[in-house]
Amino acid sequence: MLSGSQLRQTLAASRRFDAGAFAFLFAIIAVLYVNLRAGGTIWWSDAARNALNGAFVLDFARDMPIGNPVGFAYDYYRQWPALTILFYPPLFYAALAAVYATLGVSESSAVITALLFLLALGWGAYRLSNRWLSPLSSIAAAILTVGIPEMAYWGQQAMLDVPSYALSMWCAVYLFRYIDTDRQSMLLTSVVFLVLAIWTKYNAAIFAAPMAIALLSARGWRVLAHRHVWRSAALGIVLLAPLIAIFVAFSRYNLQQAASESTNKAARWSVAGWTYYASVIPASVTWPVLILGLAYIAAALARRRFRMDRTAGLFLTAWIVSGYAFYALVAVKEPRYDLFAVYPVAIAAVLFIDRSLQGLVWRWVPALGLAISVLVAGQIIRPAPYVTGMREAADLAAKLAPRDSNVAFWGRWDGSFIFDMRAYEARPDLGVLRLDKLLLSDVAVKLELGVKDNDMTADQILDAFRAYHVQYVVFQTGFHDDISSVGLMATLLQSDKFAPVESIRIAANYPFSYLTELRVYRFEESVQGGRVLPPVEIKMIGKSLH
Repeated sequence: MLSGSQLRQTLAASRRFDAGAFAFLFAIIAVLYVNLRAGGTIWWSDAARNALNGAFVLDFARDMPIGNPVGFAYDYYRQWPALTILFYPPLFYAALAAVYATLGVSESSAVITALLFLLALGWGAYRLSNRWLSPLSSIAAAILTVGIPEMAYWGQQAMLDVPSYALSMWCAVYLFRYIDTDRQSMLLTSVVFLVLAIWTKYNAAIFAAPMAIALLSARGWRVLAHRHVWRSAALGIVLLAPLIAIFVAFSRYNLQQAASESTNKAARWSVAGWTYYASVIPASVTWPVLILGLAYIAAALARRRFRMDRTAGLFLTAWIVSGYAFYALVAVKEPRYDLFAVYPVAIAAVLFIDRSLQGLVWRWVPALGLAISVLVAGQIIRPAPYVTGMREAADLAAKLAPRDSNVAFWGRWDGSFIFDMRAYEARPDLGVLRLDKLLLSDVAVKLELGVKDNDMTADQILDAFRAYHVQYVVFQTGFHDDISSVGLMATLLQSDKFAPVESIRIAANYPFSYLTELRVYRFEESVQGGRVLPPVEIKMIGKSLH
């Protein structure tokens, strides 16, 4: 038994090692940030809208429109028509707003927020892995978790998946602290982290299944006789009640997408539907990591020395199974939805190396080498995507547009352009008129899902520009110009009614479609002054704003 002084020295050494491990993870995240191209280059549509949602939360907190919060939100959407607040849980947007308040509204600030959650994920993976691995091997598991290509790819963008995953990871950390110590506060903290994860993305609710299975495995059915368990569950329900109300009110479209098979890669109950995520996991986690993870499962079934404790094994198995079953049932199939498998596969791969080399002091070396290799290779082969041109066009329009006017926009990356317009802090008087809202109707998220052409005439378009005080137009060439009204708009911009100002080339680090150019035009008539909010239709909630 250690003496008091020896115990204090051991604890101090452990804290120093943990501090070093955190500093190492922080340095990795910092390198990822430095390696990113951030600054008006948001590619993914949802990422741009998430970034704008954070700006809305900041502006709401500054203005505090307590008397008419709904009206404030509607007017904000009409000014910056890429807002999706309340269609998704708002916790990540509150985090964005906090960072914006400190660093300013920009894509860089949004990326920093996302990377802070990636750091939290890595640190949580380290703390959880410490239960089964040495500290050095736990660092390898943490780096592998954040460095696996699919995780790093989405973790460097303002998306909800990784922040929610990070909070779920900390739910697991405190769950096992409760299992190991029986301290009631640990279970309560675990439940709070699960609630926070759900407040970040609804899908995190599936984490309740492995959590319940782990508790039943560790304590048996007698766990249901403990009052603190019911108190923790009751707290979770109370904290989730407002979010459930938001979900019921605003999530009709998301539920339709989840249930619809119109855009699905495979029918829900088909073999292809149920094997989809199994087919994409190798590309997401890399073949070496997957093979090592599968090797661990085979070894654990054959030999006792490879096995984790029963509760841990059931927990990670339930983590994989519940995630797989849920996403297989969701109609929309996307490779990023297999993120649920990343930590279980990563910890299994490191466990295989650790247990295979058991007894060797340096067994952490190949595990750490694997983790760093996967991270570096992922950044080379599958870096975070970017597309240029939106910020340049937004900056130009913001500098030229007269006071209290609207800038009309047509293009693939409307969300990025609108966020960049809002991020131009010197022009809060401006707004954006999305031309898809003017020229088309029945547009829900993607033009590819079908639209109705409004068949506007040239005079009607010009009258709309006069009515909505549009002086400048940003128009992407070659983007759905086969639609009649869009083709008419392109022709009208070439007439003497408009003067060309500048052409801005669109570039990207991936061979995306529609990499054409943005052309900025000035409407030759002088528009009236005064703030005008264009009417818009929000199909996702079936509401028109006038």
